[in-house]
Amino acid sequence: MAEAQNGSAGPQAVPAASARPPATPEGIALAYGSLVLMALLPIFFGALRSVSCAKSKNSSEMPETITSRDAARFPIVASCTLLGLYLFFKIFSQEYINLLLSMYFFVLGILALSHTISPMMNRFFPANFPNKQYQLLFTQGSGESKEEIVNYEFDTK
Repeated sequence: MAEAQNGSAGPQAVPAASARPPATPEGIALAYGSLVLMALLPIFFGALRSVSCAKSKNSSEMPETITSRDAARFPIVASCTLLGLYLFFKIFSQEYINLLLSMYFFVLGILALSHTISPMMNRFFPANFPNKQYQLLFTQGSGESKEEIVNYEFDTK
């Protein structure tokens, strides 16, 4: 009786602002369907582009293969990577992890966006605009065992 006088309706009362409408089968089907579509469409269009790109290249180029040494090394490298990720998530706080992931996707997003819209930007800049070429190149090793890790070419436009 005291609760009724205080204006509270008891422990079953839920504020209207936090109540969510129940999920309907149509809504769940729409959500799962869109997830499947978003997963399959990039794979499909990426495969189409890779086939057209492979047809336009020289057939004399040797395809990339995995050596038996690479195949034997893969489980070890994958296990070390997973252990490193586990330790990373245990040692650092959530704020630092979110900051790192935000910066990572920010940089990759900038690179992808600049690569995507660069042909359109070339039309907007005048022909006499100085267009310097740049290259971001990270290599590992030296001599014949030199291996490219990152090779990104871009210009001022």
